[in-house]
Amino acid sequence: MSANPLVSISRKLVKLWRVWRERNTIGLLKFLYRRSLEKFHGQANYQKWVARECLTRADLLAAQRAIEGWAYRPTFSVIMPVYNVEAVWLEKAIRSVQNQIYPHWELCIADDASPKPHIKQILTRYSKLDPRIKVVFRSENGQIVAASNDALALATGDYIALLDHDDELAVNALFENAKLINEHPEADFIYSDEDKMDTAGKRLDPFFKPDWSPDYFHACMYTCHLGVYRTSLIREINGFRAGYDGSQDYDLVLRVVERTKQIYHIPKVLYHWRIIPASVTAGGEQAKPWAYIAARQALEAMVARSPYPGWVEAAPDRPGFWRVRRHILGEPLISIIIPSAGKALHTSEGSLVALENCIRSIQERSTYRKFELVLVDGYDIPDSTLAAVMQSANGSPVANVRLVRCEEPFNFAHRINQGAANARGEFLLLLNDDTEVTTPAWLESMVEFAQQEAIGAVGAKLLYPDGKIQHGGVMVLGGNPGHAFHGFDGDHPGYFCSNLVNRNYLAVTAACLMIRTEVFHQVGGMDEIFPLNYNDVDFCLKVHEAGYRNVVTPYAQLIHYESLSRKPGLQPNEWETLNQKWSHYFAKLNGDPYYNPNLSHREVTFELW
Repeated sequence: MSANPLVSISRKLVKLWRVWRERNTIGLLKFLYRRSLEKFHGQANYQKWVARECLTRADLLAAQRAIEGWAYRPTFSVIMPVYNVEAVWLEKAIRSVQNQIYPHWELCIADDASPKPHIKQILTRYSKLDPRIKVVFRSENGQIVAASNDALALATGDYIALLDHDDELAVNALFENAKLINEHPEADFIYSDEDKMDTAGKRLDPFFKPDWSPDYFHACMYTCHLGVYRTSLIREINGFRAGYDGSQDYDLVLRVVERTKQIYHIPKVLYHWRIIPASVTAGGEQAKPWAYIAARQALEAMVARSPYPGWVEAAPDRPGFWRVRRHILGEPLISIIIPSAGKALHTSEGSLVALENCIRSIQERSTYRKFELVLVDGYDIPDSTLAAVMQSANGSPVANVRLVRCEEPFNFAHRINQGAANARGEFLLLLNDDTEVTTPAWLESMVEFAQQEAIGAVGAKLLYPDGKIQHGGVMVLGGNPGHAFHGFDGDHPGYFCSNLVNRNYLAVTAACLMIRTEVFHQVGGMDEIFPLNYNDVDFCLKVHEAGYRNVVTPYAQLIHYESLSRKPGLQPNEWETLNQKWSHYFAKLNGDPYYNPNLSHREVTFELW
């Protein structure tokens, strides 16, 4: 089924109309210019990267010597279902396996009763030329799940690798996997980076992936190719499941990761998707609509098996991206801790008191109502402001607002700790007073994650008053914390839609951070040696080191009038203190696990340059 270009064009026109309506003609022109520039730079830099990373003869000889020295040489069973593919692509796919520099493999092919005669001729010929190529011809068409399972039945290797009938493996694909397995024999699931290849053989559109990121995986099947799995584990879960044709790999991995935590990522491009009209890479949702239906069903099945029941929603205007929702367990109390000095806020619409504006937005807009507000100050909030936020119109106390006072000089970490010590809730929400809630379901969106045992800190998407991104997740690159896509337009999709879906990050800003109270105290709260900056990064690193993962949800959004209460900039020795404290952990992580070592460390914008 080929893609319908009219539907694709219509979707793009709707997007452009929306941008024009929001930003006027000049804004639209800037939007188009920026996107064109990003695409041009991206492709030009990727061609340079490909040339630079091309394997030399010396690399190949070194690989051969390495193989000879390995104590363990696992056999890979490459699973390839085939149906009616053009001869040229089928032969290229087969030859990409034959050309592997690692020799211990078998290619297990199941033809799904292809009516085109060249399929049987090609498969028969190759199976006679190379005994490592096994072929089964199905008598009737059963679709990709049935064919994949028949190919899987031929497998005798230690690991299976999945290859589509019109794609190609990089020449070092199996070598890199074997190398990792020798270093980590416990590995059950390995995935690599990937790119696309057009019909002329030009490589483009690379996807440099993060290490294992469960919440991003629930938003999209980002691990995709090349996926390598321990054969015994795949047999344990009974292989591919009927009813998930088109997203059978997604369903497979969703079940695999429920059985193992031995998941590894190879940050190298080891797989090339072929861009042809019938491919999802070319046509998107219109090329294979059943694939998107099956993906949603796979996620729904995962949620049904989960201890956190819920449902699945499609991400707006982003085919193939999802939002997994969770029912909130019970009706937990959320303690919103707000350090404040009650200072004035100057906006384009005039002046107002930041704390009053913040609390008003919480009280008036929040759809989740079981929360308390814990205000922490140093005896400097004006009486008029206290009266405005703690008393109702008739002068009676507001039931869900309490005041905690500190005599010590301002130390953000200390004031958060004081607020936490006086909080009654099962969840703590650290919040700057210079924020304003814009999405009514912000608390629900954050609790859905914070309630899960494996999750630690949960962050929101914060925008400046002009709509630019202030916070969408913190990367720590070379010891330097930075906000992903800081200063970009609020609707910028980010790297493979990372700004638009739930995604894991190493750290989130304490300007809006939710966490279970028990986890906050488990890691010792905030370290007060960071009075102004990096206390949130330090805190999130403690949470991550304790075995929890952190996540940012763009479905909770606030305006952030940043640095109202203090001057921006670092204090003496803050950066050195952070890096001295965490040098051991940075070395253990070997880089930010939610970034990619192929991408530039100069800016947190997921670029090659």
